[in-house]
Amino acid sequence: MPTLPSLRCPGCGKAMEQITANVIPPANTYNDCLRRCPKCGIGATNAKNPAKVKFLQADPPQDSPPPKP
Repeated sequence: MPTLPSLRCPGCGKAMEQITANVIPPANTYNDCLRRCPKCGIGATNAKNPAKVKFLQADPPQDSPPPKP
């Protein structure tokens, strides 16, 4: 089974836990990311090599104010 290593959230510095899964799908959006920081709304793409990981923001970002009516 493939394993994605743990990473640090670039927002708060908290660890995004290591993930082991049968299938590691590509991640193009926050919802596709297997490693996420719900506090910051940041996800790490599912690249196995930490040097190739990109961080994706939830849409809309978690700390954004609600849209005005």
